[in-house]
Amino acid sequence: MSLLTICQAALYELSGFEVPSNFYGSTNLTARTCVALVQREGNTLEKEHRWTELITTHTFTTTNGTDYYALPADFRAMAFDSHWDRTNSRKMLGPTAPGRWQWLKSDTASGSAVERFFRIQNGRVYIHPVPTVTGDTIAYDYYSKSWVTKQSDASNVAAWTSDADTARIDEDLLTLGLKWRFLQSKGMPFEAEYREYESIKSELLADNGGKPVIDLGPHRLDLSNLPDTGFGS
Repeated sequence: MSLLTICQAALYELSGFEVPSNFYGSTNLTARTCVALVQREGNTLEKEHRWTELITTHTFTTTNGTDYYALPADFRAMAFDSHWDRTNSRKMLGPTAPGRWQWLKSDTASGSAVERFFRIQNGRVYIHPVPTVTGDTIAYDYYSKSWVTKQSDASNVAAWTSDADTARIDEDLLTLGLKWRFLQSKGMPFEAEYREYESIKSELLADNGGKPVIDLGPHRLDLSNLPDTGFGS
């Protein structure tokens, strides 16, 4: 679905409202209202929840003597447990709390530590100890603010640019969100549409990205994980 089909689907389902043939850039009041409201809906969903569809990988290389590096322009939040020093095949530790960060900076011994720590502050990622090598590759995943894909060049952006643009967030959910917001904007009852929207959103969030299995039982020891020699010695 595109911006055009999201808006048209919402209006057709509501029934009784005109359904414009184009929306983005239109002077028609209904079209302009729909574009503004579906933009608000997407912005809200992007901020409120961490959708796996918006996970993006970022890499950069260290510079000798530089301990801070800019976050991507579309950075919303860090994906949990994803910071890696790829060059040295080591997981980075963080995000580091302010108190611990100050302890690290005050501890002369930590300057030569093997582990690398990081913190996020003022649109930058800071690394400790300060890199002494140029060219180490650091990688992490983050949640992007850019929930719209432009039809013109397939780039991801944070706002609609044409009727043909598509959404990275579930488009049926955007349609349901537009329905209740449109009715609300007209001063009409919208409770039933809102309940349906919240129900579908809860289902999507429960399934989003899948969930790992947490096994609290004993580890099974069988022939597939016994060593070739030395077992029991």
